[in-house]
Amino acid sequence: MILRKKVLIISVFFTLACAWCSLWLFAQESREENIFFSYERFYLQAGVIKDPPRDGIVQANISDFLQNYSDGIYAISAGKLKKAEAKLLKARVIWPEYFGTDFLLARVNEDEARYALAARFYKSYLNKLKSFFTGEYRFSEKFIEATTPYKVENYNDAYMLVEERLKRYGIDLARVRPIYTVLPFLKYLIIFFIIGAGYFAVVYKGLPYIKKQQLIKNPPEGFWVCNNCGTENTLLQKECEKCKNFKK
Repeated sequence: MILRKKVLIISVFFTLACAWCSLWLFAQESREENIFFSYERFYLQAGVIKDPPRDGIVQANISDFLQNYSDGIYAISAGKLKKAEAKLLKARVIWPEYFGTDFLLARVNEDEARYALAARFYKSYLNKLKSFFTGEYRFSEKFIEATTPYKVENYNDAYMLVEERLKRYGIDLARVRPIYTVLPFLKYLIIFFIIGAGYFAVVYKGLPYIKKQQLIKNPPEGFWVCNNCGTENTLLQKECEKCKNFKK
């Protein structure tokens, strides 16, 4: 009888200890998640940039980025998420490599219950974070480190936390497409393509048509010009020698 009581007491104690450990681990995980998905994690200050580039254009871009980014953060603090989103989107265009902007946009959209769009910004944030660690941001790596007041999070840990969070909304992170940014060089490429297409249309289509119409209206003396193919024919001919179109 005494042995049974001892076994029962040990069992109860062991069960309570396991329950306490489970609660403690859950609390730790919840605390870690709350810290990770906190807006404050990316509340940067312009003062941390000690040595900004001296190039005028680059310095202006940095100033524009910090202004829009700061305005976005202030709007978040004031609960004005629509304004925050607009400002952060502008900042993202100016400096697309900075993953913190994508993270904040993901959080804003999540709080606005636009979970699918939030997932796309989370995916973009993770892709940029991975690129940072693989050394793809050679020119802006130091700048990212300078403007980040904490140690940059590990990519695998970040992926796991985001993946678990999106599961709450029934979203599979692996199937999410990131939000892409039209980089400046791509913008110039598009502009170049449009200008090239316009040049081609004018030189190879527009000018020949204009010349043809002028030639039809003002043919050389003793000739008439076919309005179909533009061939010059003598006045004695009733049909075009090239396309057999009749003289008008």
